[in-house]
Amino acid sequence: MSEIIAPADFIAVMQESFSRGQLITFTPSGSSMLPMLDGKNDKVTFSPKLERLQKYDVAFYIRRRTGQLVLHRMIGFTKDGGYIFCGDNQYSYEYGVGDDDILALMTSFTHNGKERKVTDLSYRFYVQRLMLKKRFRRFASRVYHKLFDRSK
Repeated sequence: MSEIIAPADFIAVMQESFSRGQLITFTPSGSSMLPMLDGKNDKVTFSPKLERLQKYDVAFYIRRRTGQLVLHRMIGFTKDGGYIFCGDNQYSYEYGVGDDDILALMTSFTHNGKERKVTDLSYRFYVQRLMLKKRFRRFASRVYHKLFDRSK
């Protein structure tokens, strides 16, 4: 049975599981991580964040201003050492997420019934291809708007 619980309750359950040495698995909602996660059938497994994130890690974090829980990919660092996040299905970046905001790190996920670990070569290839495609689309969008934006 699937159950939706309050963010504070979920964080408490997650931290208790981590303190027992357990991983936590849940089905995320939303479409920001499409096509990797569909937000209905796919599951994500997390471990506690033990060290600084690496580029392209998928982290579960809290937006301190709103209290919203978010699952996105870390795509870079700000000048002051914060993280820059973006969902795979999004093009706007979220700046300034700090280490204290990170709740967990994705270690594996199940998509279409098949489990994939973040250390799998196929997953790493997927991420590289995804980020290349994302950079190209962002560049193409800027060129398009420079050439065809008639509102200026």
